[in-house]
Amino acid sequence: MLFGILQIIALTIVLPESFIAYASDESPASKNANNIFNAIHSSMRQWGSSLNHNGMSFFPAYMPAGTELYHGTGTPDPVEVMEWLAFEPEHALAFAWKFRDELVVKSSENHGSQSSKWLLDGDLTRFTMQQTLETGSDEFSEQFHDSSQHPLHHNEQPSSSGERSPPKRQPEMETGWLHTYVMKRDLRLVYIDGQSAAKSPKGTLDSQDFVFDIKLKDALWRDRDRALQMCKIAMEEWNERIDGFVRMEHGFELILCDFKTNADMIRVERATPTSSRDEANNTMPNFWFLKAITARYHGIGMKRILLDYSRMITAFAYDFDLFSEPADLPRLKTTSKQDRASIFAGLSENIVHDHYQSLSQWTDWQAVADMIIARYSDTLYELAYSPFYYTKRHVEVEIGLLLRPFIDHDHRNTTLEIQRCATHFMPSNHTSSIASAAISSISDRICSTLFTAAEQQSLHAAKRNIQELIKYLAWTSWKECRGCQRDEICFTAICMYNSKFTVPLLA
Repeated sequence: MLFGILQIIALTIVLPESFIAYASDESPASKNANNIFNAIHSSMRQWGSSLNHNGMSFFPAYMPAGTELYHGTGTPDPVEVMEWLAFEPEHALAFAWKFRDELVVKSSENHGSQSSKWLLDGDLTRFTMQQTLETGSDEFSEQFHDSSQHPLHHNEQPSSSGERSPPKRQPEMETGWLHTYVMKRDLRLVYIDGQSAAKSPKGTLDSQDFVFDIKLKDALWRDRDRALQMCKIAMEEWNERIDGFVRMEHGFELILCDFKTNADMIRVERATPTSSRDEANNTMPNFWFLKAITARYHGIGMKRILLDYSRMITAFAYDFDLFSEPADLPRLKTTSKQDRASIFAGLSENIVHDHYQSLSQWTDWQAVADMIIARYSDTLYELAYSPFYYTKRHVEVEIGLLLRPFIDHDHRNTTLEIQRCATHFMPSNHTSSIASAAISSISDRICSTLFTAAEQQSLHAAKRNIQELIKYLAWTSWKECRGCQRDEICFTAICMYNSKFTVPLLA
């Protein structure tokens, strides 16, 4: 920063009425404005949705006709009923396989398509997860990953002494088919945020199992039954106004309730077998799958999904204690059945009694959040933690330059200056909504804090103001990797990939 070139702006702080009103607003939406802002910013993005994996929000969504999606399966035959579609072909290819073992095929037929999600050696997954929960995750994780241990196989059970017995038979698998489907018409969908497709006991399924009141024994494993119940709600309670549900795990997916009505198969290809390591370029094939995931950290692109942020329904807007557990992430399991029913009623009201608006009427609140983060994220962090700002004068100059566009030097008025700063990115014609209120509240908080920090008498006090703001905002941009090489990827805990578990658990 070239200090001295610009005249230093004197910032005499008088907290405006708008800031006092913000501080005294005890509504749930105001108290959770940071969480709502972050839900908007991370929506349909792999990075933020992976970090904040317990989603608490539902968004009306729109998919344009002609959108291409992918389905991996063990048969070349087209799908006609409820099934999953992946937004990326690499994601779908993870399910493009089939068992050679006839007995395994017959067993899996009882649960639907043999290549349906989470039927990859289901007994292995169930047993592994149960042992993890019963013995403690750290202990079992270490045992499971010990180099002297072998992966559990189909039908393998522990003996009475606790030791694993030899597998009766390891099922053989072979590659299946990759289907490409194109949507016949515009689809009306519900996007469920966070890692809502992750099969984890850590809260990723709360928004579905509790809000949709899913009644299933061992519900964690029964995603097909979960999806069928949700589609039944869409058909019967929502009068077929919703065509499916968008969720995320290691990639985004669409639960399409009726393939025959909504999708045409335009291509089917037999999946190419892969070895554990490609000697030609010395990279694991899985690396390319992970690259496909990380390429969607900041959005799926091509406007394949459009969200109506103005009609989002979120548990953060209700007076619930979502953070009663020691974990940092919210849970719905501690709320009452009546509380959960109120969220579902709000979602149903939104869907049944409010037609999807014209796209021209939608305000892209995520784009507004992006602009706010782009302007303030790096500067806030540098002001709070960089050794470059080692005097109060350095901090004051930097804040003065950041706020300079909002200050009339001849007619100083702090109230108006904070208002100009806070409304800088707000659309002038927006309608009132949970999304608009949260983003307005966050913008006001940032601007007010900057004015306050500039008027502090000490460097320590100014930095403390900004550090407290950073802790409150909890933006995922501050956790991003920087400077990865071409043969590196920035990765965080994503179901099913995790540093501790080979089963679908999250950090």
